[in-house]
Amino acid sequence: MTGTSLILAVFLLACGVVIFLLGVTLLRVGRSSAPMRAAALMLFFAGLGPLLSASGMFLQQSLSEGTVLFTTMLENFEYLWEFYFPSLLLFTLTFPRERAALRRFPVVALLLFLPYILHLMAFMFGDSMLDQLTRLPRAVLGKVGRDGGSAIAGFDAVVGALVRVLERVHRGLFALVNVVYSVLALDLLWRSQHGLPNRRLIRQLRTVGIGIAASLACYTLAKISLMTGARLISASRSQALLSLSLVASGGTIAYAVIRQQFLGVRNVLQRAVLYGVLSVVLGAVYLLAVRPVTAFFAQYSSAGQHAFEAGFVVLVVLAFQPVTERAEQMLERALVGGRGSPSRRFKLLGDAVAAAGTYEALDEAVVRGLRDALDATDVRLTMLETAGDPLATALADIGEPVRRVELLRVQEPEKPRRFAFRRRANRAGEPARPRLQSDQLPARVDLFVPVIQEGHCSAYVALGEKVYGLGYAVEEMGHLSVLSTQIGAALLNIRLLKESVERKVFEEELRIARQIQMKMLPGQPPVVPGFGLYGVAVPSRQVGGDYYDFIVVDDRWLVLVVADVSGKGIPASLLTATLQATVRTGADAQTDPTRMLARLNRLIFQNTSAAEFATAFYAVIDITDGSMRYANAGHEFPFVVSGGHAAQLAESGMILGCIAEFDYVEHRVSIPTGSALVVFTDGVTDSESRAGENYGSDRLRRVLEANGTSSARELCRRVIEDVRGFGDGENQDDLTLVVLTRSADE
Repeated sequence: MTGTSLILAVFLLACGVVIFLLGVTLLRVGRSSAPMRAAALMLFFAGLGPLLSASGMFLQQSLSEGTVLFTTMLENFEYLWEFYFPSLLLFTLTFPRERAALRRFPVVALLLFLPYILHLMAFMFGDSMLDQLTRLPRAVLGKVGRDGGSAIAGFDAVVGALVRVLERVHRGLFALVNVVYSVLALDLLWRSQHGLPNRRLIRQLRTVGIGIAASLACYTLAKISLMTGARLISASRSQALLSLSLVASGGTIAYAVIRQQFLGVRNVLQRAVLYGVLSVVLGAVYLLAVRPVTAFFAQYSSAGQHAFEAGFVVLVVLAFQPVTERAEQMLERALVGGRGSPSRRFKLLGDAVAAAGTYEALDEAVVRGLRDALDATDVRLTMLETAGDPLATALADIGEPVRRVELLRVQEPEKPRRFAFRRRANRAGEPARPRLQSDQLPARVDLFVPVIQEGHCSAYVALGEKVYGLGYAVEEMGHLSVLSTQIGAALLNIRLLKESVERKVFEEELRIARQIQMKMLPGQPPVVPGFGLYGVAVPSRQVGGDYYDFIVVDDRWLVLVVADVSGKGIPASLLTATLQATVRTGADAQTDPTRMLARLNRLIFQNTSAAEFATAFYAVIDITDGSMRYANAGHEFPFVVSGGHAAQLAESGMILGCIAEFDYVEHRVSIPTGSALVVFTDGVTDSESRAGENYGSDRLRRVLEANGTSSARELCRRVIEDVRGFGDGENQDDLTLVVLTRSADE
């Protein structure tokens, strides 16, 4: 055997053993998965061809010169390894999931193998059938008593030639069947990539497809060379090319499994290979090192021999686990550099979850990440907002990833047990929880991952079955438990971030609205000879519902209006702006208090809801003599302070916006020299102390009587200071105060 032949034989033998053992491992790991069973069957026959070729090349050296056992081994057992082709087609029909036709009609899988079974029977029983056929002329001639030696010889020659022709035609047609099966498999494999959930699976599928295409090209070239007289390449090389075609297919699948986690069993295969290698190493250490030492001790003491062997066993037990873990990490880095490991993918997923700033981004990160990490057919992140939901209660009780069947099993009623009266007694006071039924669970979900926050299940991740039909491993369940905690933290951060953003947006809107409203209020009161005017509005929030205004109609009439709109914030501000616009633009009614209030009442009733209303005090002062005409729409009674005594104007009508029409009544009062008119909103009298006591009208009366001779500005300041000193320094409601004083020197 030449050096090249030896290298080829060793290569084929190694590839055949690896591919065959890979098929055995796949069958052991994924017996319940149709794609795994088909892939294992395909690898069995893909590894058989290289094994036969390598065996023939080694055995040929022990035979006489000129024997071509290499060719005979591969060709004579062709009817066995050719089962690779129907196995390949079956694999593509079950990948990534078994097709409905196969599940409904399992006989379809048998029909794929039927031509090859007949092909096998033809090779097994063809010689005996030919022998019976050649005996037929002898039997016929013997009965008639004739000697037909020459005729029989001619018949044998014809039959032999015919058989050789049929065999050649049969092999050619069957090679064509193999090519057709391979082409169909490639077509199905290409079509199946459109239903895969992530790009990693598509890359795996394309890798396998490239290997199968290369295998088909090698097989076709070798068969054309062997079956035609062209002899494009030598017979031995054609046979080697046939073996390499099987190596290309099986080797590509092995590469995809180990390097790209094809079929989702790379970790299991790694551990199987690792445990096998470590077992071989430990066995070699025992045979090469321990046995000689124990034999040496046995010459002097059997006790020393047993002690040394026991020490070796203890050392192996103690060192096996850490050595295995370290070797597994080294193997992981050597195969994929850590980039494609489950731990690495879950770490990247955790980073993406932590970086999510919205619910939509979190949902996208979880769905995309778990499809890539677990090859799940369906991934959903579902929020649970309904209190008392049976699924939320059940998941909160379990608190960890749980399979659908286990979730329903936990919810089954407990069977009565002997001596269980104490347990029932302890639960007697507990409310009965609703049982979870199968139809209450979402469809196509195999695993639930609850997200627990403060003892309650606020959300869960629903995972469908894996693409290959495998279950979720213990290691993956551990990663999912950690992920659920990360999702819970992300949900809390998103909620806090959302509240912070909403608060900032609201504060910005209020700031802008306050600027608008402050511009609506009179910046500086008008200068009116003989009168002093001052007003202040302090909102409880950045935008209040209080409004006041001074309007100098002409040289005789001065309008003073104070209103208190229901509610707070922007809605109250908008209604206040509407009141101001109506008062400012209603020139025809500005000097008629009853007419103006009736107009405001209709406006609010027709354009607001039943929950929105306003109170208002509208006064028209005659600057020439200090007389005042006014109307009150449910507003706080103003005070007239004169001569150290404060009297309330205790007349009022319906508040604005309650009914469509109301006839307000006009009242008259005089404001003598040295007196003051004080109009305020309920934010003054309703202000509370720390003890919960209201400021009240009586306390306001005393402050006004004590400071009645002050200027309008000073009187406002004294009242505001007293109100704030009475409370906790912050007003609970909008606070508005307007003062009009009359004196000869103002």
